[in-house]
Amino acid sequence: MVLTPYRFKYFLNTFLLAVLLLSACNDDEDATAEVTPVDSIRTTGFVIVGVTESGSSLVKYVEELPTTSIDLSDGTDFANFFPNSVYDGALFLPRPDNAAGFAKYVVNAAGELEERGIIPATDASSFRIDVRDAEVGVLHDRATPNQITVFNPTTFQVTNTIDMSEGFVPGDVNQRYQRFVFRGDDVFTPIRGNADTQGGFSSFVLHQANLRTNTFVGDTQRDGNGVSVITTVNNFGQRLLDEQGDLYINDSGSSDGAGVPGRVNKIPAGSNEIDADYVFEPSLVLNPENNFLPAFNVFSLVGGQKAIAKVNAFTPQEAIDFVTDAGGVNNLSPEQLQEVFGILARAESARWCELDLETRIVTRLEGVPTVGIFGFASTFIADGEVYMYVNRQASGENAFYRWNPTTGEVSKAFDVIGAEISGIYNLSNNN
Repeated sequence: MVLTPYRFKYFLNTFLLAVLLLSACNDDEDATAEVTPVDSIRTTGFVIVGVTESGSSLVKYVEELPTTSIDLSDGTDFANFFPNSVYDGALFLPRPDNAAGFAKYVVNAAGELEERGIIPATDASSFRIDVRDAEVGVLHDRATPNQITVFNPTTFQVTNTIDMSEGFVPGDVNQRYQRFVFRGDDVFTPIRGNADTQGGFSSFVLHQANLRTNTFVGDTQRDGNGVSVITTVNNFGQRLLDEQGDLYINDSGSSDGAGVPGRVNKIPAGSNEIDADYVFEPSLVLNPENNFLPAFNVFSLVGGQKAIAKVNAFTPQEAIDFVTDAGGVNNLSPEQLQEVFGILARAESARWCELDLETRIVTRLEGVPTVGIFGFASTFIADGEVYMYVNRQASGENAFYRWNPTTGEVSKAFDVIGAEISGIYNLSNNN
């Protein structure tokens, strides 16, 4: 074929038109790629966790809370699954495969749990990780007892470390950090003996660091009676700071029957010290005669000067008689002490209560069944109502009840089937 000027012009125009059409198609494809989300996660809904008889964790995501019951038997099975914090829809926890380190998990668009990062640790028993906001979180590797690790929760990358070796530790032991509580740029953390055999101390000791300068600030403590240890707490999340900037951190008193009562410790706004004049011991307020195990746990603020906690109301007579016959707690052998704790663990002697932090009044929430004092499944808030777990060995009840702090109304929310309750985490709530 002879390429005449006319045909040359025709082929040139056709070629240019094809190039323009192809370019337009590519532009459309690029535009589509830009608006199509490549990483969508759920930031609403609830992650429900239960513990099986073998000790593993069954985990299930639901968009809405159930109205009657939920069965966890078809949930995802992990070796363990115990979140310490929730932020921007992500859960932060010790690695659920029991390997040393910490993990970040999300619920993907398909409603499935998905790992989004790991921060390694050396000591596999390390368990505490807490998030302040999208940029700052802290964790503790028990292999480095005098150091706090700072990380970015969004990228899940380590950004700094804080040397805490100046902090006071009772006795010649190393400490481990039980939880991290944020107030602005500061973080407070209760300590416990790093070795599992060391446990608590005869005083409740908090270390403090500044997250802007990444430096140790100081320590504060509430003195015990020097006879028995004061145990620390390991609850979920924050919810310990009121609108005035006052910080409330509870300890659990003694758990060995020595009668050291658990206390709400107050650090007033503008202060770094526990207020020695603020004495609030909920179990003794509820029952002044409860001198054997005046403990409480699962404490958190729910708005204003109100808080919620599970408060031990009495000591089973069986346990008292056992100790009395032995001539006192100090005369119990390790085997006898374990037998006493078995009695206490089986007893349903605790009450869910409202705590008024200003008047220091404890009010039982009528309509919620009695429960055991041991066990630490977290409470959560949804639509302005507080949900608290009820696990009763005698009746087999395994359920959540709800309480409206405004109206005072209490009702049963739903039963949990297939695993014993460990916790429910509202992805809409940051901690």
